Amino acid sequence: MIKASLIILLITCFISCETPYNDIPIRDVNFTVSIDASRLIHTGGYEYFTGGVSGIVIYRFDINTFYAYDRACPYDWEDGGRVSVVDLVLYDSLCGSSFNILNGYPYSGSKSEHPLRPYKTQLINDYTLHVYN
Repeated sequence: MIKASLIILLITCFISCETPYNDIPIRDVNFTVSIDASRLIHTGGYEYFTGGVSGIVIYRFDINTFYAYDRACPYDWEDGGRVSVVDLVLYDSLCGSSFNILNGYPYSGSKSEHPLRPYKTQLINDYTLHVYN
């Protein structure tokens, strides 16, 4: 009886637990960027690209590290909320949420409780970046 109760409890927990992006649709992302033909050529550069749900923002942290996020704000993406870079913070002007550009997590005081959806990045060579999920 105890085993059955434990199994039911675990199943209920897995069913009731939601992912941070339970409402945001998943879109396939798979493209390359010519770094030397973009604002990503320099450390600290960022640029917006089409794709994902509401577009994608890529930020170059250092010579080999790039961060890519969907611009859809987890709080209000259905209403058109999407982030833009403002002073190296990802900011949604619709709901006022702001996110850390290095990890996509919301700052304290943001309406969004969930991070931005990240995408994977990989340098193919010195001048080509692969962005994918």
